[in-house]
Amino acid sequence: MAIAPDPYAGISSADTGETAFIAPNTSAATTSPGTAGLIESTRKQPGIADQTGQVASNTDWRLRISLAKDAGYLYNDPTPGILQPLKPTNGVIFPYTPKIDMGYKANYSSYDLTHSNYRGYFYQNSSISDINITGHFTAQNTAQANYLLAVIHFFRSATKMFYGQDAQRGAPPPLVFMSGLGQYQFNNHPCVITEFTYNLPEDVDYIRASVVNNVGLNAATVSNVLNSGVAGGQITGYARLAAAFTTPGALPVVPFGSPNTPNNASGSPTYVPTKMDITIRLLPVQSRQQVSKQFSLKGFANGNLLRGGFW
Repeated sequence: MAIAPDPYAGISSADTGETAFIAPNTSAATTSPGTAGLIESTRKQPGIADQTGQVASNTDWRLRISLAKDAGYLYNDPTPGILQPLKPTNGVIFPYTPKIDMGYKANYSSYDLTHSNYRGYFYQNSSISDINITGHFTAQNTAQANYLLAVIHFFRSATKMFYGQDAQRGAPPPLVFMSGLGQYQFNNHPCVITEFTYNLPEDVDYIRASVVNNVGLNAATVSNVLNSGVAGGQITGYARLAAAFTTPGALPVVPFGSPNTPNNASGSPTYVPTKMDITIRLLPVQSRQQVSKQFSLKGFANGNLLRGGFW
């Protein structure tokens, strides 16, 4: 399994005050001078990206699933909530090289020939199979835990249509774009997510993620009241009062805590595993206008259309 020099390069930890993951050093004594120089140059790239804030670059070949450039929803929404960590990286970056399964088909129909030893075939169409991606994610500090939580929730959200109170209600699940592994592999190729599967293993440690307060209340004030040693009856009353501030039709929020539960301004804690696998299935999408007005076998064969997002 190939690993990028710094799997979580570009994932900010400024809000948590923790140091981001740094790949282990490779001893130059065990490598040739030329190889050592290349390793050192590669190791510096993530640090430069962090300093300039330019996460995406021509040298970043990690697989990325992102939204359309001008999308104003999910992590690009003005209030993205727990999807906020995906904004600096413009989508989900797979920190470790994932397994990608895809296939191309040419479909032929058959016909029987009278007095012949062979069957005849005529071409019907070509198609691209579903794309299956299996990736590994790890979390070693709060910043990475926040990112992993955002990854899980992004794929859950990207399988749902706009509905109910959405301004775009009635629209199908959002189109996503796949890029990575160089310009002749995936170069902003459009697709839709049809399935998302993840596991929460029982044999690994879990790490705490800090979650933003989406309730709209001053959670710190409620927390202080709950932990101030007030009598039990009054504590229950404050908890019910905190749960009462909901909009019509909304469900009451879970109380922020109890005398025996630690509370903070971020609300109740959320935990993610320190190591987990996710699997997503995508359908490659190509518009009819692209197929009829832009496609040519010559352009596809020489690689030009690969850079234009053609599957």
